[in-house]
Amino acid sequence: MLAALALVPASVRADAPVIPWAHPIDDDLGLTPAERELGITPEQLASLPSFWVGDMLFTPEGLGASTLAALGREPLHAEAYDAAPGVLYVAMDGVTLSPTCGNGEQANAALDCSPLVDSETTFPPYGNGSAQASTFQELQNYYEPFNLVLTSQRPPDWLPYTMAVIGGASNQGGGVCGVANVACDGLKRNHVSLTFPESCGGVSETAAQETSHNWGMEHVDDQSDLMYPFNNGGSKSFVDTCNDIDHSTGGAVTQCTYVHEVYCPAGGGEQQNSYQELLGVFGPREVDTVVPEITSISPADGSTFTPADTITITASVSENSNFLAAKWTWVEGPLPDGITEYTKCTNNVCNEDYGLTPGTDPNTVEWGFTNLSEAPLGTYTFQFEVLDAYANYATESITIEIVPEGSDSVTGPDTADSGESADSGDTADSGNAEDADTGEVDGTQGSTSLPGQDGGGEQQNSYQELLGVFGPREVDTVVPEITSILPADGSTFTPADTINITASVSENSNFLAAKWTWVEGPLPDGVTEYTKCTNNVCDLDYGLTPGTDPNTVEWGFTNLTDAP
Repeated sequence: MLAALALVPASVRADAPVIPWAHPIDDDLGLTPAERELGITPEQLASLPSFWVGDMLFTPEGLGASTLAALGREPLHAEAYDAAPGVLYVAMDGVTLSPTCGNGEQANAALDCSPLVDSETTFPPYGNGSAQASTFQELQNYYEPFNLVLTSQRPPDWLPYTMAVIGGASNQGGGVCGVANVACDGLKRNHVSLTFPESCGGVSETAAQETSHNWGMEHVDDQSDLMYPFNNGGSKSFVDTCNDIDHSTGGAVTQCTYVHEVYCPAGGGEQQNSYQELLGVFGPREVDTVVPEITSISPADGSTFTPADTITITASVSENSNFLAAKWTWVEGPLPDGITEYTKCTNNVCNEDYGLTPGTDPNTVEWGFTNLSEAPLGTYTFQFEVLDAYANYATESITIEIVPEGSDSVTGPDTADSGESADSGDTADSGNAEDADTGEVDGTQGSTSLPGQDGGGEQQNSYQELLGVFGPREVDTVVPEITSILPADGSTFTPADTINITASVSENSNFLAAKWTWVEGPLPDGVTEYTKCTNNVCDLDYGLTPGTDPNTVEWGFTNLTDAP
């Protein structure tokens, strides 16, 4: 990684409220990656123009060759930060985008803002549930080799994520099938792409190309590569070969040359290996089930201070990956009139920001929130949350008291280890999602007593009851197997025969959905389909009790007799 530059921190947003007794922590975490890695300030970037090349929008934030040249910089070798997991939100239920973000960025998926639109623009939902599921699965297949987590549910805004908007027509994007910003080397992880299914086929193919533009991929001339600029159908993938950059859609200058040449040295920046570059951005797929740990939080929960004390609110973590989102929230305590909240987080959506470069080891970060000095008397509560790419979540809150000078209850600054409880009863919560604004709910640490024990039915242990419903998290990557299906494919019968249509399966969990469909064959007049499935949405239903072992079920469909 290039050496960090000694620049003035810019973590506090211009519109952040002023709290006289809360002072920003003076470190370089507020610098943008461009400032930290290249010494380029946001003001310098904002002064430069953006330009289109076919379906690709090159903004100064993308740090392309033209931007670097305009700043008097020679194209550099790729920033050698480590590959880091990523998150892609596939938005198919309708999105309204604005052309400006209001936070100093040119694009931010969490804020629904992108220069891909000139004015506030609404993109309608795409297709039905079946079409959405098919597109999502195809995208997952394309990105399977890479450590990229796809989700159809919007993540919390403080988690950096890229958004692939699928919906609308090409007249919303210059007459092409899709458009996207290009950010060389995936240095920006919260861009937006647009795919227009109402005008073009190959929806998942187009979406894969547009999202890959977000991470620095340009067009190549290999028709089997997903970065080929034309929607020509056929089986495609990110090809593990150095292919020539294709300029047939416009533009004569390759923008991410200094990245391409790392993976294709002989190409001089004019060749691209899409597969290896995406590996360089995300790394190979590695499913992560380890919950991040908040190893320390300061001051200790229950501490007391006087207004004369300077109190640093900070935390440290232990995380097994080099992707972690974090958020501090001022939950309780005196704030100036008119100020209702104060936060610091990743992804530039809070009052203060952690402007981490992708690949930063979260274990080396001092996750400071603020310094309190001359704070008014009262009770203060602060919450710290962390979340990784695979939705593993932990949180801890601390409550402190500011008391008058000379009070016997002053304890001074201490640091609490994660999981220790104080008199307030607060403990560290952790799980695979969160009770806060993640949009997901899952387990958190809690009592180990049996649900309702000694409560006479009038007490509840939410944690244990949810464990009793779902069991502990166990990521399942094993594909169910259809072990038999009757009758055999290609069999022939007469109308006099009775034919039992049935199947058996092998599945390693006790949750399985199933569906039979009458695809072809005579049906009575007026009957257009006949199905049997789980979840009571078909003509016939498998009314299975939750927890039924699918290996013990005879998955029968129907008996044919006197069939035409």
